Amino acid sequence: MNKTKHAVIIALFASMGNGANHYTRASVDKVKILLEKYHHITIKRRWLFYCLRDIEEAGYIRRKRRYVQGDDTDIRQLPSLVSFTLSGVKYLVRKRISGAMSLLKSITRFLSKNDKRFPGERENEPEHTAAEILENKRRFKKLLKGLA
Repeated sequence: MNKTKHAVIIALFASMGNGANHYTRASVDKVKILLEKYHHITIKRRWLFYCLRDIEEAGYIRRKRRYVQGDDTDIRQLPSLVSFTLSGVKYLVRKRISGAMSLLKSITRFLSKNDKRFPGERENEPEHTAAEILENKRRFKKLLKGLA
């Protein structure tokens, strides 16, 4: 991976808030500004798109294209959502980027289901015993007979 692609990955990670978010909505123009400001790299939009494509094909990032439809039925494209894959975060950790290790830990917690953001199977189990469930079914059938 050349110097420009490495700088693009760093700029994308920095626009995520150094791993505070799991995605970025930074536009191509914003990434170009970050490259010029922090890496002293000036490139054209076209080359940045090539770099993003190569990084995506390498499996380091994933892009989701977004669109919005206005009132006058025109469709506008919004900046893509860019998120890092597990191999992309591992690349950042190998390069010793600050904040990458915490993002890697967050991803592995999510993959190992120790994340606690989503309910687990135990939380979805009914709180009633089998006898209570049978009694409720009997009462419900009786209620249905009374309605008929």
